[in-house]
Amino acid sequence: MFSLGKDKKNNEPVKKKALGNTLGIDLGTLNSVVAKPSGDKFDLYKIPSVVAVKKEDPSYVLAVGQEAKSMLGRTPEDIIAVRPLRKGVIESVAQAEALLIYSIEMGSGEDTSSIDRIVIGIPGDASEVEKNAVEEIGRKAGANYVLVISEGLAAAIGAGLPIAEATGTMVIDIGAGSSDIVVISLGGITDIETIRVGGDDIDENIVEQVKEKFEVEIGIHEAEKAKIGVGMVHCNMEMENETIAVIGKCMNTNKPKQVEIDSTMVANAAEPIMVKIIESLSLVLERLSPELISGIYNKTVVVGGTSQLFGLKERIFEEVGIPVEISEDPMTVVAKGAAIVAAEPRALEPEVRLKAMK
Repeated sequence: MFSLGKDKKNNEPVKKKALGNTLGIDLGTLNSVVAKPSGDKFDLYKIPSVVAVKKEDPSYVLAVGQEAKSMLGRTPEDIIAVRPLRKGVIESVAQAEALLIYSIEMGSGEDTSSIDRIVIGIPGDASEVEKNAVEEIGRKAGANYVLVISEGLAAAIGAGLPIAEATGTMVIDIGAGSSDIVVISLGGITDIETIRVGGDDIDENIVEQVKEKFEVEIGIHEAEKAKIGVGMVHCNMEMENETIAVIGKCMNTNKPKQVEIDSTMVANAAEPIMVKIIESLSLVLERLSPELISGIYNKTVVVGGTSQLFGLKERIFEEVGIPVEISEDPMTVVAKGAAIVAAEPRALEPEVRLKAMK
């Protein structure tokens, strides 16, 4: 299991007593992921961050997760399906609480009272009010102890990066609602840049481009399917321009109509988001010392669902000269890192924990 430091006498990894009933949670805009340590592995649960509520009383929750997601755009007039988080920020405390309770139940086998400790990853620029709200929701959901940490730090731990080294590592976390660029050295965050854009913005841009090009309205699920199926970003590397069929509503006839979305259209939709990510990455690099630059050159990883777009690593290298690796488990690495911190009470020493919360 995770070890942050070494014993000063024999230079061996410090052994830490792990708590048995712990969870790590990545509370995301599009999906929430729960990781429960199980030996040297994790039990993982992916939950759509959607809650169905009564229209006249949005605090009255009718369904959560996959059941609620299936209702998006398809509910009767008295029911609405909503996402409790937008751009990584909680918009409804009651709905976010329902989502978190459901997540904990999934990870604990519905016995939330058995959970000793949960660690939740949230965007790095979250305000103290937002952090306190997430902590309070976690306690209401049944956890005995709740810790909130930066998604970037959690991702670095989950990816197995050497965060305790002085040379520095970097994580580029491109989520659905927000993206974090985090530099970590000596176990703490030394620099961070958060932008409130991500995969959701690409989906919305795809919807608009299809409407403009084909005069067809497609749902956000169809846009997401196209992004996952044939998505890429513009770069100098030659890539095959693939296509995928989606179904929408013709704006002229109001009849169903099938259109084909190609990789270039997805790349065009992703371009404004890529520009902002590159700009933020350039700002971070501008602030870094030469010592940290040399470290992150060899140890930078990209996580989050959008990291799987073809051409992303090539584009980043072309723009800023930093070679990056795409995480093998980009969708779950934040939850895994949070779970490691939850299971190992000393994984983040107090002084490091303070840095992680900044």
